[in-house]
Amino acid sequence: MCVTQKAILLKVPKCNFLSGRDEAREIIISKGFTWSKRSLTTTMEKSWMLWTFVERWLLALASWSWGLCRISLLPLIVTFHLYGGIILLILIFVSIAGILYKFQDVLLYFPEQPSSSRLYVPMPTGIPHENIFIKTKDGVLLNLILLRYTGDNAAYSPTIIYFHGNAGNIGHRLPNALLMLVNLKVNLLLVDYRGYGKSEGEANEEGLYLDSEAVLDYVMTRSDLDKTKIFLFGRSLGGAVAVHLASENSHRISAIMVENTFLSIPHMASTLFSFFPMRYLPLWCYKNKFLSYRKISQCRMPSLFISGLSDQLIPPVMMKQLYELSPARTKRLAIFPDGTHNDTWQCQGYFTALEQFIKEVIKSHSPEEMAKTSSNVTII
Repeated sequence: MCVTQKAILLKVPKCNFLSGRDEAREIIISKGFTWSKRSLTTTMEKSWMLWTFVERWLLALASWSWGLCRISLLPLIVTFHLYGGIILLILIFVSIAGILYKFQDVLLYFPEQPSSSRLYVPMPTGIPHENIFIKTKDGVLLNLILLRYTGDNAAYSPTIIYFHGNAGNIGHRLPNALLMLVNLKVNLLLVDYRGYGKSEGEANEEGLYLDSEAVLDYVMTRSDLDKTKIFLFGRSLGGAVAVHLASENSHRISAIMVENTFLSIPHMASTLFSFFPMRYLPLWCYKNKFLSYRKISQCRMPSLFISGLSDQLIPPVMMKQLYELSPARTKRLAIFPDGTHNDTWQCQGYFTALEQFIKEVIKSHSPEEMAKTSSNVTII
């Protein structure tokens, strides 16, 4: 009995102690819940006030913008009513200029005419030649064909760098080039621009200039070519490329020969699209310019200008103007009344004119002799 009573006496205070702790815990939890509830209410009130402020600010901004639009609308209506026709003409003019700028490359370069020109390049047969690939400074691979003269004094033969027109490839120029080889006794290096024939890339003005520089640099690396007798030949678009190359490398070029080429692309645009006021367009409207009429002033080496008077594409007067603008002391103008744009080389006396010019340049190759030579015109 005594043991049982002690046990009961010991349990009672233990139970009372635990009950007190539970009550304290309930009080603490209750207070914590009250504090959390108050904190949540305060946060929600702040968020609601912030959102209300942002909403009012956005509504005020929208109202101000709408008011500004209404204020601006009246002057616009009045301006269009008074000057609507002029504004419309300006918009049309700007649209046409934008279209022309966008499609200038399409209008100027025809590497796929005739068809398959990008797939097949005719190669010469029966004569010494080299099929060459070089890289430009911007990494574009170019295809060249070198026709070698193997007759007497071949080591001293001049080398003509041949820049063709805006269509086809170097293989299409082989009939003309072979006759040059035979009649002029020269080496010929035919160049396919980027985007033409087997050359990589796409044609553009700056790219063609880089191509011409790369070709000249390549010629200067050849120990089997006479570097003191480098002639440039350019027909049509190739004439503009040749003029640029000569203007930048007068110390490396012996002479330049251009055939049926133009003053510039803006001049050609004014001629071909005479029904539009193209002559009033600023230069920055032209993606391709080829300003030969400016660059010819830097070409002081002997120059031959070949003009076919039956050219229906480029006005022959442009060749005469280039001749007159040339500052070269030795310059010639060869005129062929029956010469067309691409076939002037088939006219009688064509190769005779080129041969006489080349011999004259070689004969007066020293600076002293060239200084004594006066300008004149050769009409054939």
